[in-house]
Amino acid sequence: MAEKLEQIGTCRFCGQTRVIETLKELTQLELDEAATENCICEGAIEDKRKRARRTKINEFVNRKFGENKLADSIRSLADLVEDGTFEEVTFKLYKDKIVRIWKDSEFNIYIRIKRTEQDELKA
Repeated sequence: MAEKLEQIGTCRFCGQTRVIETLKELTQLELDEAATENCICEGAIEDKRKRARRTKINEFVNRKFGENKLADSIRSLADLVEDGTFEEVTFKLYKDKIVRIWKDSEFNIYIRIKRTEQDELKA
């Protein structure tokens, strides 16, 4: 069985050090990341929330649009709404979809894709 190593990492938000048990040598950057992940300071908790939110946004956008430039643009717009650059973004996509991205008072990010079905006939 591999011997456990005890290494020290530092939270990048509060500076608190933590002992990280590992099976192999890690870089200081990896140790600091592990210490930040395990920290309960306000900055670390908010960082975890942001990363979880970003993961959910990525999964949703990939499911709806796949991996392409359009999906990258939508993710970028969601980032701009999240950081407060834009309060809300609404745009028309193709001929029948309207995409709206906004943040509520609790800082949740919403992405709504509305289909505007219009029946039209020219004879």
